Amino acid sequence: MINKKIALSLLSIVSALAIVGGATFAYFSDTANSTNNTFTAGTLDVEITDQNADTPFQSETIISNWAPSNQTFVNFDVKNFGSLPVNLRGFATGTWGDSGLDSQNMVKVVQVERWDGSNWVNIQSNPSGITGYFYWSPDGTNSALYTLNAGDRAQLRLTVEFDAGAGNDFQGQTFTASLQAEAKQTNDTVSWP
Repeated sequence: MINKKIALSLLSIVSALAIVGGATFAYFSDTANSTNNTFTAGTLDVEITDQNADTPFQSETIISNWAPSNQTFVNFDVKNFGSLPVNLRGFATGTWGDSGLDSQNMVKVVQVERWDGSNWVNIQSNPSGITGYFYWSPDGTNSALYTLNAGDRAQLRLTVEFDAGAGNDFQGQTFTASLQAEAKQTNDTVSWP
């Protein structure tokens, strides 16, 4: 009988502890969801425009009556119409209407400058001609590149020279030039197009 009483007492104590323990661990809970979240990629979109305008820089008559040893300026902007900041590089090419004329040596870009808001600042210069790419940076190389933010424009000026050694074959001929600007994300690990 004592064993039965002890067993009932123990059962009552264990039951009471279980009720208290269960009550102690009872909490409110809730779950929240967030759906239909989107990630939209930014855009890279640069265009070569007339200086201080949004009109395309193309089919421009830069100079007439160009003579050997003359230099002329080619002013243009590269505008960032995209939504991401970019780095820039570019190059200029061209050909004479007569394919027998020397297009590589008789016309050359000898200086690239940028407008800093009040003055033209040299980016790169070479009296023998700048070959390959020039970069929108303090020294025209692919280091310490300037950033062109969305909606902003890089104002550039090329000094183009008609070589003094051009002979009579060039009289009355037309040189047709092209500019190309390339943009990449401002991340240094991103390669150029």
